[in-house]
Amino acid sequence: MAKRKITKRVVDSLSPGDIVWDTVVRGYGVRRQRDARVYVVKYRFGGRQRWYRIGEHGAPWTAEKARTKAESVLGDVADGNDPAAAREAARDQRTIAELCECYLADYAEHHKRPSTVATDRINIENHIKPLLGRLNVADITRADVDRFKRAVKDGKTAKDIKLGPRARSIVRGGEGAANRCLSLLSHMFSMAERWGWRAEGTNPCRYVEKYRESRRERFLSEAELACLGHVLAEAEQGVESPFAIAAVRLLIFTGARVSEILSLRWEHVDLERAMLRLPDSKTGAKAIYLSAPALEILATLPHIDGNPHVIAGERKGAPLVNLQKPWRRLRQRTTLRLWAAEAESRSEGGRLVTLLREKLDREPLYAECVQEAKRCGVELPRGIEDVRLHDLRHSFASVGAAGGLSLPMIGRLLGHTQTATTQRYAHLAADPVKAANEAIGQRIAAMMKGGEEKMVAEILPMAKRGP
Repeated sequence: MAKRKITKRVVDSLSPGDIVWDTVVRGYGVRRQRDARVYVVKYRFGGRQRWYRIGEHGAPWTAEKARTKAESVLGDVADGNDPAAAREAARDQRTIAELCECYLADYAEHHKRPSTVATDRINIENHIKPLLGRLNVADITRADVDRFKRAVKDGKTAKDIKLGPRARSIVRGGEGAANRCLSLLSHMFSMAERWGWRAEGTNPCRYVEKYRESRRERFLSEAELACLGHVLAEAEQGVESPFAIAAVRLLIFTGARVSEILSLRWEHVDLERAMLRLPDSKTGAKAIYLSAPALEILATLPHIDGNPHVIAGERKGAPLVNLQKPWRRLRQRTTLRLWAAEAESRSEGGRLVTLLREKLDREPLYAECVQEAKRCGVELPRGIEDVRLHDLRHSFASVGAAGGLSLPMIGRLLGHTQTATTQRYAHLAADPVKAANEAIGQRIAAMMKGGEEKMVAEILPMAKRGP
């Protein structure tokens, strides 16, 4: 161990194992390892000897720059700080990317449904990791979360990924995606506090407001249900898979979620008690009651050998995975039928269908109507093109509400665990209220027409009796 002023010549002359301490700055040294020459600082803190590694000789560290850094480190020690401990703490900091992986592996996969885990993973890979992944969990502030929320809403993470010859993944962002990511991020930070990655009570998502989302309320009208029924009956003649048609019909007659119908197994079907006994759903184990039309669908649906799923797919032993494509075709045929039904009402859609029918001497196709409308500059009614599969669940509930069913009953049929979820159908149950209001008004009017003598005869005895 030698003491000399550390210069480039001294550093270059070192042999493996040699260490030289600087005569200018006490505690500053350089040691030769097998291949590298490393600048270090040695100091005492709290009665313990500590080593601080500045870096290897070479850009950016020269003997002079390393000496300046050593002076800075020793200055921190003089101020009562331990630079080596601070560096170790920084090295141990967990990043948001690490939190994401731990959350999925140690929590979500054990406590969430597989479909929910898949959604979480998508939001993490598409939004959270790209924007926050490199930041330390302990350093994230409310301002960081607010910036993240705005970035997702503004489409900063939007992308179009080609997955194969006929498949792609389109990430758009938007207010809905921002709200979903904010909820997920908040739960992840709650778990980080539980795991000791952040101090308790420091969740940076707290008080960050979500965007106001307009709740979709799209229900099939009586005319739309009638047209859809005709289209489903026609599609049963071989145009569509019987399993896809059965799935749509079951969604209409049960109000079940799409995932509940597509994952349904024959072992869950209890025809004797007219119910589906689902061992798992979005809200846990669930019973879905079957009406006579729903029972008829299940009774006539074929069982495929080796396939336990009610809605069988093309792959052996697998369920139908994609109901969106059949539903898109059914929507278009139903919309076309609605346009044709409006022919006598002289609407844009009705007139266009009539003209095309005369021009082609046959019933026009949906695509032909759309193309002709563009050519003529005509705006066609949307029909049911804006109806999602999930809206069939809303339609089931709306029919019940309009028929006078109570909201708690509708919530029970749909499997809601919170009354607030069912409250969205409250305005649809206005007809019975209007009827009651009308009855009271008519009764009051009848009383008033009875004349003064009748009113005195009926009310005076009541007044004499008092309250």
